[in-house]
Amino acid sequence: MCGIVGFIAPSLDGINTAAALQSLEHRGPDSDGFVAETCAASRVWLGHRRLSIIDLSAAGNQPMTQDHVTLIYNGEVYNFEELRRTYLSGEAFHSQTDTEVILKLYIRYGIDFVNKLSGDFALAILDRRKQEIFLVRDRMGVKPLYIYEHGGVFAFASEISAFKAAGLSLSLNTQGIGRYLAFKYSPGSETLFTEVSRLMPASILEFDLSTGRQNTSKYWELSREIVPFKGSYADAKSELRHLVENAVKSRLIGDVPIANYLSGGLDSSIIAHYLKGGDNVHFCAVKNQSDLQAEGTTSDGYYAAKLAADWGLDLRKISIGQDTLTEENLRNAVSSCGDLIADGSIIPAMLIAQKAATDHRVVLSGMGADELFLGYNGHFLLRLSQMSQRIPGLKPVIGSAMRSVNAGKGPFKAYRRYLQKWGNNMGKKYEASRYSVVGDVDSALSVFNGDAGFDEYVAPYFSSGKDPFDALFDFEMENFLVKNLHYLDASSMAFGLESRVPFLDHELVTFAAGLPTDYKLNWKMKSKKILKEAYSAEIPAYVTQRRKAGFGMPLRSLLAKDEVLNRLLPLDYFGDRPYFNADAIKKLITAHKSGQQDQSALLYVLISFRIWEEINF
Repeated sequence: MCGIVGFIAPSLDGINTAAALQSLEHRGPDSDGFVAETCAASRVWLGHRRLSIIDLSAAGNQPMTQDHVTLIYNGEVYNFEELRRTYLSGEAFHSQTDTEVILKLYIRYGIDFVNKLSGDFALAILDRRKQEIFLVRDRMGVKPLYIYEHGGVFAFASEISAFKAAGLSLSLNTQGIGRYLAFKYSPGSETLFTEVSRLMPASILEFDLSTGRQNTSKYWELSREIVPFKGSYADAKSELRHLVENAVKSRLIGDVPIANYLSGGLDSSIIAHYLKGGDNVHFCAVKNQSDLQAEGTTSDGYYAAKLAADWGLDLRKISIGQDTLTEENLRNAVSSCGDLIADGSIIPAMLIAQKAATDHRVVLSGMGADELFLGYNGHFLLRLSQMSQRIPGLKPVIGSAMRSVNAGKGPFKAYRRYLQKWGNNMGKKYEASRYSVVGDVDSALSVFNGDAGFDEYVAPYFSSGKDPFDALFDFEMENFLVKNLHYLDASSMAFGLESRVPFLDHELVTFAAGLPTDYKLNWKMKSKKILKEAYSAEIPAYVTQRRKAGFGMPLRSLLAKDEVLNRLLPLDYFGDRPYFNADAIKKLITAHKSGQQDQSALLYVLISFRIWEEINF
């Protein structure tokens, strides 16, 4: 994995291209390069920072040029050796890299070559003969690519920080603040910068250097690829195992050591199963007992250590206790995600990545399995909602009872939080979408002075007559998952560590999308059913039957402390900004501290925004 950046403008005067490239050094500490030239009526500049993983020699450095074509590329194509054998026989190669395979595939087959790739990538191709630049992003959105447009300048980069380093003008997208508060990230293609958007997953952007015109198209759409599974349940388990094994093993390519994030949960344990007997190191973020009690959750560290002992794995533990919520860590987390993401998992992700990066350049992650196989608490709530509708008159009674639950007091706090969320959202418009969103939607909307456009954004996903689980799947795959992938990339690449996600192999994703909902979450409330049962012979019951534990800091208890709130959430700041309702924020803080509500997600969102604005404006 690497960092890429490019500029297209009538003139590059005033654009600090060198600083832009230098800002991506953490993504590619091994080498850097650029090309700068005039093409048609435009000045074109393409830069690359390399993190060497396959063919560590200088032959793999970028930009890479052959004939009239130049390529800069971030990511990995896992089937590149097969593509080289099948489609490029007779070609003379100067390296053993996937980069050179991509370049030659484009020259021979044109931009449609992207349909042959199996991997995670963001790339730019300059075709001087056509006088065009193509930007392409992988199917699932594992690798980020941002677009900047303002004042006659078109730019793209792996991180927004490159635009800032180049001296480009950036302004706050006040229209997007409400959606950021509601979702805890900017959904779709928008960001909190007016001039910056994301190139969406599975997209090709074609930029005509002669006219300045651009066209964006999709080369792959999951909804068109899904084939409902028609075989037996036993057949489905067998095919699932085959696809998972292929996905994991294909992501072990490279000339560097490969580590694994091991939480002691199902997904990372399945990956670890395929690494048994190897010399791979496994990393786990752990909380102490007092934090676990305060949060009402379970210990990843206990299960990861037990599994490591049983399987003979090399496990390294990293503490993510209350002392990690420091101003320095917050600023590092916010800075790494220039595309602001307020997720309590980012700081732990950065701490574990920093540790892993001392001896590794690649790490495997189980991210994506919860979306594919319905493992989130929001999926439980949707199923409970469906079940309550089976008895006439039951749903309103349950809703009233659940709304009165104190989310942060008494035993079973983790359950209380979600029961209250169920009650608060039961029967509301686009109910299923609200279960997917972290925190309480109405509380988030109450602190924003304006129309956040929440309903308008989710409406196309949750159209009338569409199966709620199908709608939720589409929504999460295109939004919540993409957000998670962005923070995974940002937190790992801050330390030059490439993250790979086997469960998001596009063939595995397509297969999982075609499985019946009952195979994943049945009416007995068994989540990730088929994944657990497909690996029941290999994965111990203490893993498959454990309660799910969120990967994050103990925010709920931390943000109930006056000292922490006064330090990180100064109310004067919000009172001075017209888009925030400071009185509503005060009420939410009071409700959170009393234990009546769990507003930790929203409070963390506000803290993150304050720091992000201070850094950027």
